[in-house]
Amino acid sequence: MRGRTGQYLVVLIVVVAAVLFLRARQAREAAPPPAPATQTTGQPAGQPAKLPDLGGREIKIGSDTTYPPFETVDEQKKIVGFDPDMMDEICKRVNCKSNFVTTAWDGIFVALGQGQFDAVVSGVTITEERLKTIDFSEPYLQYGQVVLVREDETAISGVDALAGKKVAVQTGTTNDEKATALQKEGKVGEVRRYETFALAVKALINKDVDAVIIDSYAADGYIQVNPGKLKTVGDPFTSETLGIALKKGNTTLKEAFDAALIQMKADGTLDRLYKTWFVERASSK
Repeated sequence: MRGRTGQYLVVLIVVVAAVLFLRARQAREAAPPPAPATQTTGQPAGQPAKLPDLGGREIKIGSDTTYPPFETVDEQKKIVGFDPDMMDEICKRVNCKSNFVTTAWDGIFVALGQGQFDAVVSGVTITEERLKTIDFSEPYLQYGQVVLVREDETAISGVDALAGKKVAVQTGTTNDEKATALQKEGKVGEVRRYETFALAVKALINKDVDAVIIDSYAADGYIQVNPGKLKTVGDPFTSETLGIALKKGNTTLKEAFDAALIQMKADGTLDRLYKTWFVERASSK
């Protein structure tokens, strides 16, 4: 009796072991493969871990280079400013090369849509109307429109003091749209439109107009290059954002530029560029 019971016990152990082995094997085969180990990179929250790679391609950028401190042509005929520095930094991060091309503002978005440029970077305001025909990157600056006048102006104290006054703008800008709207409301006298803001500001200095409606950052730029001749009055009376304009549907560039801008905001690069072009240069004048 003892001998047969031992044989049964051995058989039972073998059967149980076989069943357990089969179940473990089935469970292992059904389980998903193990996830790779998570590597801590020190990447700030909100930043993409890896930026897109544009393969070293040239980015042809249309720009109205009469708009300091965003972009202007220096004495060496080089295009310099906040926007060129920003695009150089973006291209360092996503492997491209920026090539700024001076072009007139009038028709610049048509040229973008026709593929003459890969992007337009020229202090471009993001608007609902423009979004119907072109795409924009992440916003990179926020600003307001202001009233620019001559340094000795005493009668104009802000946007509410422009009734009956001659106001200059650049054709086709959001400043043009705002001046037109104010004129319809009887808050602006005559609106004079110029091909560039440089010409509008020249008309102001020459006393052909009484004021210029312009973006706050650009106003600061013209004050810097015309010391003792210009000033802004009143507070900014709009709130708007700037972005990189792209051909509708160009997701490759949009994704790359957005990723780079998000990273540049997180690591302080955009703040550094802002201080260089809008704070330090202004205080040095």
